[in-house]
Amino acid sequence: MFFPALLDLVVIHYLYNKFPQAESAQLALPRTKAVCSQALAFLAVKKLELHQVILLNNVGLSKAIDGYVPHLQGTSAQAIVNTGWKLAPPKVLSDVFESVIGAVLIDSGYDYERTACVVEFAMQEILNLLSPSIPLD
Repeated sequence: MFFPALLDLVVIHYLYNKFPQAESAQLALPRTKAVCSQALAFLAVKKLELHQVILLNNVGLSKAIDGYVPHLQGTSAQAIVNTGWKLAPPKVLSDVFESVIGAVLIDSGYDYERTACVVEFAMQEILNLLSPSIPLD
């Protein structure tokens, strides 16, 4: 699907508007930090609480999610941006976040502007922390 690419587009568009003097190379790391699996899983749990509505038919996956949710709930957006690479949440959490964004795009009649508004709202806590001077991991 093209939903991860949609998130990339929205985030890079947001960063270009926020930092118009930055070069594309300066925005690569902030973009990566915003759309990585850890950040999306964090948003799925903390912002949208999607872990509460995921229907699973796999006991192991359900236990993995239930075991990891407290880690994500106990962390901050700043920690995700700075050291999110240390986390390894179940990938299904970020996949569900991407799927919800895809559903918004489809339900909006493929209206990019409306979808971008929803993405920016859902990701605002992470987006606010990004800048071209973000430190390397």
